[in-house]
Amino acid sequence: MSPAFIPDDSSGVLHPEAGWFFILAHPGHELRLHHFVERVAPTVAVLTDGSGSTGVSRADDTRALLRTAGAHAATVFAPLADREAYRTLMTSDAQPFLDLIDPLADAIGRGGARHVVVDAEEGFNPVHDVCHWLGRTIVSRARLEGRTIDLFELDLVAHPDGSGDGLRLVLDEAAFERKLFAARRYTALAAEAAAAFDRYGCDAFRTEFVRRLDDRPPREASWKPHYEEVGEERVKSGRYPSVLRYGAHVRPMIEVLIGRAETPRAGLIEH
Repeated sequence: MSPAFIPDDSSGVLHPEAGWFFILAHPGHELRLHHFVERVAPTVAVLTDGSGSTGVSRADDTRALLRTAGAHAATVFAPLADREAYRTLMTSDAQPFLDLIDPLADAIGRGGARHVVVDAEEGFNPVHDVCHWLGRTIVSRARLEGRTIDLFELDLVAHPDGSGDGLRLVLDEAAFERKLFAARRYTALAAEAAAAFDRYGCDAFRTEFVRRLDDRPPREASWKPHYEEVGEERVKSGRYPSVLRYGAHVRPMIEVLIGRAETPRAGLIEH
């Protein structure tokens, strides 16, 4: 495999022995980091099955992609249907997400993970944002147990070459062609891939970037994310009976998760 260009001195962590673990909301998010996955061979956890409104799971598509790229599916892999995750948020039932904390923390501990990637909180999809804080909760607990873990976030809607401090790969031609081939094979995401290419141009996806996460607090309850605007339109059209709100539904879930970050379970992480 030809090396990709890394414009800093971080290449020492971009290999499988560095201990990488991904926590992603939906199957298919790994496509944004296709060559990154090839380089670090991470263990990848996915919270939902990506079935959306169709009811058709994407979990097997992502399992196949990970195998081809040399990565590994975590023991926590698509335990929730998308509709179940959405219903959990609408009813303020945090338990299905809380039930994932210990299995994910155990997986990180057993695998000796030292670098964790989570979805960014972009306000585009509420499950992405809950995944972000779930991952931060797990890493916070691991750090309280004495582990040293670097935490990164992956933009899913913003430009692939994001801003900030982090790790950035610029793909050579062979790596980029493998990435495009993987995207073409992932037919369930064809429409999303086409929309992303139209928005940023195909060549923008030659760059793969994960940003180091700081310790910023949750956004204020008054924040109005994109998914609220979409929900309002769908309520008007009769598709949804009510709107999922950040302040009323998502932020309370985030606060519950943050509370769990401060209560590590004895023996949770192996030293």
